[in-house]
Amino acid sequence: MALIFLGQSRCALCDTILTETDQIVATSHFIADRQHPLWRFSDAGMHQTCFLVWEQREAFITLFNQVTASSVFGRVKIHHMEPDGSITTRSVRPDTGARSVID
Repeated sequence: MALIFLGQSRCALCDTILTETDQIVATSHFIADRQHPLWRFSDAGMHQTCFLVWEQREAFITLFNQVTASSVFGRVKIHHMEPDGSITTRSVRPDTGARSVID
């Protein structure tokens, strides 16, 4: 997950400081290619309000979900980004490949 220092770190989208009262969207480093147009937003924090109106939001979410779907951990779990930028953990039933949200 992105290392964020509230009161010091800046939003990757608007470049203003992230504070304790902000809702924040952040991911781990999931884009390895430095030439990828979304690379600088991987492993970065963003205000959720900025994220929700970002023109690249859908492409970012799609790419995150594609990458993490192929990175199963604990043998049956994946991370999944929702449209609002929140990240859930989903289980994958090995027998069917079906997915369900778990807490």
